[in-house]
Amino acid sequence: MDLPATVLRPSYFFQNDAMQKDPLQNAGLYVSPVGDVGVSMVDVRDIADAAVLELLRRDRADAALPRVTYELSGPDALTGSSIAALWTDTLGRKVRYAGNDLDTFEKNVTVRAPGWMAYDMRAMMGRYQHDGAVATPQDLDRLTALLRRPPRRYRDFAIETAQAWRP
Repeated sequence: MDLPATVLRPSYFFQNDAMQKDPLQNAGLYVSPVGDVGVSMVDVRDIADAAVLELLRRDRADAALPRVTYELSGPDALTGSSIAALWTDTLGRKVRYAGNDLDTFEKNVTVRAPGWMAYDMRAMMGRYQHDGAVATPQDLDRLTALLRRPPRRYRDFAIETAQAWRP
């Protein structure tokens, strides 16, 4: 339809991993089966900032602006193993990647969420395992220009999250 709108297409959210407090701290496991190709995850605060900036830009424009699409991603192509290594550094204890078993992942998600969500999460993780979701340099340049700063890094999220988990 080519409506004059901004489309924001975010990748996997950093904040999804905040739900892994128990496996990370108690079992030393990173359990999201993101695979070995790489995923350029995004901080939800960057999504919010991008949305606000685009809403303001459109509101302040003298005329309708053309359609634009932004791929919202972080700067690092992360794998299950690299994420486990980041958590090892952050928590100061060994964290292992639990692997790419989608059956077990879907079963575990079903315990905490509706079946349709577990199915959707499995499909998303399967895509990450097969194709990855790595940001292009051009997408990162465009997002940096929109935000007027670089997108946040997963390592910083992990440090902030680990600090919040401390008693």
